[in-house]
Amino acid sequence: MIEKQKKMKVLVTGGAGYIGSHVVRALLQAGHTPVVYDNLSTGHRQAVAADMLFYEEDIRSTERLTEILLEERIEAVLHFAASSLVGESMKEPQKYYDNNVGGTLSLLTAMRQAHVDNLVFSSTAAVYGEPKEWPILETATTCPTNVYGRTKLVIEGMLADFAAAYGVRYVSL
Repeated sequence: MIEKQKKMKVLVTGGAGYIGSHVVRALLQAGHTPVVYDNLSTGHRQAVAADMLFYEEDIRSTERLTEILLEERIEAVLHFAASSLVGESMKEPQKYYDNNVGGTLSLLTAMRQAHVDNLVFSSTAAVYGEPKEWPILETATTCPTNVYGRTKLVIEGMLADFAAAYGVRYVSL
């Protein structure tokens, strides 16, 4: 017997970006209720349907994130909000650590305060650096060669720590 899938209300950070907006569409098609959270620094408002619940906010705003998670009764978060240009990351590492690592810490803090325990994190193959084999396996040694990849690897460690200490359930893509 096939079990009926539970429909969820999901916060999609970076939901107005390329990947995030496609994920929002897939969530809708699957019958879930996505809530888009994006500061539009690289995303586009027109990438999100006009009738979609949309918050133009920054990922580093812990208080606002907590309010939205509670008000909207969010059950899970899909986290796509990140600065992601490799070349820029080497020229502006502060921006990448602030937005990627600081933003994710803000998100995890808000999730704890709102008792939201489920997270899907958009990581990157850049955490592996220059691969020795193809395809890259998840068991490959991590050795990022750029700031962008290092910030994503730091976040993966942070997620493991939050899982061990606070029971956050997560998966990294």
